[in-house]
Amino acid sequence: MPTFAEVIAHVPDQMYRSGSLDILVISVAYDSRQVRPGAIFVAYQGFHSDGHAYIASAISNGAVAVIYEHPHLDNTLPVPALRVSNARPALGYVAAAVAGYPGDKMRVVGITGTDGKTTTTYLTALALDSGGRSSGLVGTADFKVAERIWANKSRQSTPEAPEIQQMLNDMLAAGCTHAVLESTSHALSARWQRLAGSGFDVAVLTNVTSEHLDFHGTVAQYRHDKTRLFEMLGEPSAAPHKQRKVAIVNANDPHHKQFLAAAPLRAERVTYGVNVAADVQARNVVSSMNGLEFALWSHWGNRQVHLELTGDFNVWNSLAALTVALSEGVPLDDALAILSAVDGVRGRMQRINMGQPFAVLVDYAHTPASFEKVMGLVRPITPGRLIVVFGSAGERDREKRPQQGAIAAQFCDVLYISDEDPRGEDRMAIIEEIAVGARQYGRRDGVDLFLIPDRAQAIAAALATAGPGDMVLLLGKGHEGSIIYADGPIAWDEAAVARAELTKLRG
Repeated sequence: MPTFAEVIAHVPDQMYRSGSLDILVISVAYDSRQVRPGAIFVAYQGFHSDGHAYIASAISNGAVAVIYEHPHLDNTLPVPALRVSNARPALGYVAAAVAGYPGDKMRVVGITGTDGKTTTTYLTALALDSGGRSSGLVGTADFKVAERIWANKSRQSTPEAPEIQQMLNDMLAAGCTHAVLESTSHALSARWQRLAGSGFDVAVLTNVTSEHLDFHGTVAQYRHDKTRLFEMLGEPSAAPHKQRKVAIVNANDPHHKQFLAAAPLRAERVTYGVNVAADVQARNVVSSMNGLEFALWSHWGNRQVHLELTGDFNVWNSLAALTVALSEGVPLDDALAILSAVDGVRGRMQRINMGQPFAVLVDYAHTPASFEKVMGLVRPITPGRLIVVFGSAGERDREKRPQQGAIAAQFCDVLYISDEDPRGEDRMAIIEEIAVGARQYGRRDGVDLFLIPDRAQAIAAALATAGPGDMVLLLGKGHEGSIIYADGPIAWDEAAVARAELTKLRG
């Protein structure tokens, strides 16, 4: 077991210490209810509550040391303590130390970007497995440890630091050679640093536009926080298998050089892209309802590629995953064989095929911008009608609701507006606010606009409407495992509901 002194050795911005630092610790917790004897309790100001209010409870539950932020607590705590300027980053460093730095015993891949992180993380793990390695992954949709895959029900793309480090330890115990971590800008930011001490060997940029400015403040800060993944390639490690570092970027992104510059000088720099000079590139892309075709040119060989995935952006996601696999020594044909067989990532442009004469896609798109992106991609490749099922979250941004309706009406032929997560709001009131935008663009109730709050019924109606050559988009829920109502969540699996309804139609 490490001592308190050992686990706080790399914690930044230490302000004040009290008590013996030689006490042994066995775990770390940020929720007093999760504290067990021998734990360090990390108290910080959260969005909804202040962890400092629970220090006494944590000590009562067995905490042997405390990390805190409030100066007035100096010399008042009955256990060894450390005051820092920001306890969230401290949690990341302490969690890695308490866990024994499991990332140092594997190759660790971090994937960041505005779009495509979840899909790229999943595809990367599969591509690495194809080369005789064993991978684990942490992503928005799923967790994976070797051959075991299960849904991420936390609604956090990157979990808190103790959970990340526990996952890495689980991967190590299962014999994983690689860990693939979806790395969000929040988790990478200096304010949180959930991924501190994870031991990154490969950093990947999908793309970077503008997002989460409520957290980061400016676009420049948002980009800077994402570049931290590439800076973290410079963290020292004595392990022989950790000496080779690789920075991989999308050459089509106008900011990719900023990310390459953030990587340490000794890191290898590899690019991928579409119709652009790159180490791994796709040319002559053809997108259709049946998937993607392109010519692959790379330093590892050239091939004609067919993917079952839908949407041009999945060319970039697949290239990123392929580039990681190739840089880690996976043979080109092995990686392409597995990527060519994937028909979708759960909840991300996921194709549902039960033999029906029309296409069905499940996707997480739930904002006006993501609607425009998804619908703009599938409209040109849909020979028949575009039919959509969607809703809008309750107790969230109301301004986007009519915008969603308007965008859907411009791209789609038939709209079914339904529940997403009503929470405590009136479900029909939400649906009516969406419908206002659809009616402004000529959609007529009962003709090509249907308001059906029960989502299963809406999906059934949409699928029954579809015919040969049509495409049905099921948007907003994606990978999520519940629909939240005023009295709590109910279990939900969008893909499973679609399959069940298609089976009924088949008779």
